[in-house]
Amino acid sequence: MISEPPHYNQFREDALDSLVSIPRSIVPSVIYLRCRIPSTHASAAILGEERMGSGLLVTPDRVLTASFLVLGADSIEAITLDGCRRFADGLKLDDESGLALISVIGLELPPARLGSGEEAVPGLPVFLMSCTGETERKGATGHIAEVSPFETYWEYMIDRAIMTDAVNPGLTGAPLYSLDGKVIGLVTLHFSAVGRYSIAIPMDAYWGRREELEGVAPPRPAHAWLGFFLQEQDGAIIVTGVVGRGPAEQAGLRRSDIILSIEGRVVGTLRQLYEEIWKYAPGKSLRLQILRDARIVTIDARAQDRHEFYK
Repeated sequence: MISEPPHYNQFREDALDSLVSIPRSIVPSVIYLRCRIPSTHASAAILGEERMGSGLLVTPDRVLTASFLVLGADSIEAITLDGCRRFADGLKLDDESGLALISVIGLELPPARLGSGEEAVPGLPVFLMSCTGETERKGATGHIAEVSPFETYWEYMIDRAIMTDAVNPGLTGAPLYSLDGKVIGLVTLHFSAVGRYSIAIPMDAYWGRREELEGVAPPRPAHAWLGFFLQEQDGAIIVTGVVGRGPAEQAGLRRSDIILSIEGRVVGTLRQLYEEIWKYAPGKSLRLQILRDARIVTIDARAQDRHEFYK
């Protein structure tokens, strides 16, 4: 039997806006992560040199979390609810799913019960559990609003994402549960400006990439990456920034450029743009037609492998 963990009573009091009883076995499998990133790493200027987040214990020695949290980290500390500290001794990232798997020896805790993610359907009651501090956990409840394709501004998209009105009260990487206590997704983003929704990566993305994340299967071939940040507005795709020393910056793309086409194919949404880029492998020179200062300009950008760039 799992004994009542420290701070469980505090968690229960904070989370009693929920209408469900949180099984005690769930709380210990939510792990606080503290990541340190060298100032020289390419991601540090955008994501910071110190990042805190939540992780989920999926096996006795592996923690699942969002990939951007641990990107570039040279030190990852995993802290359990009772204050036990362990440092990661291995890390695998999957850029396509947005997941990362951290190896941590000595946690000695029961892992979470994992669902498939296929249980996620609109209207399903759900709850999430998030780290709000090293030894603090907080929950929130809600319903699944939508399960649909999702894309966002940093060249990331998935075919199936869970959108829920259960707003994450803590850090990224919080597990999302069905009412039977099974994890159906991992919360990666929170959009307070758009209806107060949280976006979760479904667990079927983890199952589909588990062998690669565990290192028992070779990584899949990478797709092209240009290293820009984008905004979709009124049928136009606007460049809002570029990654320093990345392909887009080297090609001369600028903030406020409007992307019209890739390799001669007109694009009007982020998904259309990413689908065109991802048809190609790293090393391909991609021709972009852009609108800049009321002039149409053609730029050639040599795509790179995002994983290799951020090593």
